[in-house]
Amino acid sequence: MKRPEASALIESLFESWGPSLFRYAYGASGSRAMADDLVQEAFMALYRELLSGKKIGNPRAWTLTVVRYQNSSHERSQRRHREHLQPSEALDTMPGADLAVEPAEPEFEDLKPFFSLLSKREREVLCLRIEALKYREIGLHLGISPKSVATILMRALGKLQTAVIAASTGESTSSLRDHNVSKTLQ
Repeated sequence: MKRPEASALIESLFESWGPSLFRYAYGASGSRAMADDLVQEAFMALYRELLSGKKIGNPRAWTLTVVRYQNSSHERSQRRHREHLQPSEALDTMPGADLAVEPAEPEFEDLKPFFSLLSKREREVLCLRIEALKYREIGLHLGISPKSVATILMRALGKLQTAVIAASTGESTSSLRDHNVSKTLQ
């Protein structure tokens, strides 16, 4: 593909898909700066691939995969870095409340404090579902079955529901969980 064609395709895709890809990257990484970097790198990689003449059948899925792999690579690198730190230095770099995943959409602002209760996989599945991807599409992107997507999503929503109820009633999440477990066993 020639430069003008590739540039036009990237520009059009960035305008239509960029915000959704950013929300996914933000949910996966927990950082606006990292999300910006991940999205930029994904579109640059797509541009390089198009210029080299490769055919990309589904550029949206391709950029999503690049963001996912780049984020995983960054997390592995951070983990290796933390492993080489002295114990006192490691405590300073531990993720805290400032790195909690924040939903990008205003309607999810109330859930912001609760996203840190979810595992990385649960946040990833939930963020993709918020972007209106179907279970099958989420499964393809994450390399899991649609049934696993449903299970992970239900687990994440259950955790969020328990946390929201606990926060509104003043109960602890563990007492609510114990109550729900005993109810199910009866």
